[in-house]
Amino acid sequence: MPRSVLEPLDLLEMLGKFASFCIVFRCSKRFERTQNRSLAGKEKLMKNLLKKSSPVAWFLLGVLVAGGTGTAYAANGGTFKLGASNSATKTTTLTNTTGTALRLNSPSTKAPLSVGTNKTKVPSLNADLLDGKDSSAFQPKIGRLSFTTITPEPGWVGNCYTGSPGIAVSADGVVHFRGDVCSSNGFDNPGPIFYIPAQFRPTTYKYLATTLCDAKIGRLFIEPATGAVNVDEDWQDSGTPKASACFVSLDGLTYTLPY
Repeated sequence: MPRSVLEPLDLLEMLGKFASFCIVFRCSKRFERTQNRSLAGKEKLMKNLLKKSSPVAWFLLGVLVAGGTGTAYAANGGTFKLGASNSATKTTTLTNTTGTALRLNSPSTKAPLSVGTNKTKVPSLNADLLDGKDSSAFQPKIGRLSFTTITPEPGWVGNCYTGSPGIAVSADGVVHFRGDVCSSNGFDNPGPIFYIPAQFRPTTYKYLATTLCDAKIGRLFIEPATGAVNVDEDWQDSGTPKASACFVSLDGLTYTLPY
């Protein structure tokens, strides 16, 4: 349907074309009468033509030239120029009362929006929460455990078969053992086989089932106050020495520290 009112850009375009036509028309008419003039005569004619041209035409022509050079526009309330730099001293608001106010389309390899080097947080835009939870509410990445060496008590040694005894705690508070211990003299040795360092000690008594020599089943008994670890023999083991003298496995044994 035809528009009843010309938009500002339409009017400016029409006036610009009219001004350009007037200038070209006048030049062509004068040029037809100066084919036989000397070069100096032609230059004098063009100077007179430029002096007599309408100031309005020159203004409009200047506007048209500036419009195609990407010149920055800095007028509050002015028209937003596509393909050119735009600036203003007041906030620009875009509102659509019936749907989406702004849609940005770009190639799949290009970001649809850029904010330059500004790193200031944008309220209600930055992904600061996940399902309403802050990053501190999530479990951090669990890396490799860092084991502390366990020193066996006199009469006991480590690394009998599977590795040196060690203890570590994960980020979620689970204490892990590794390695093994056995009697250093091949005989039964009463008393603790080792002590747990203070930072790994539980707050309650712990009983951990473990494997002894000859596939017998024993149990480690951990005292929370001192961290002393004793081994309980397989109740069916009636031999001498007991199975623990040969081998006490620590691999895979765990307990959880209090939350």
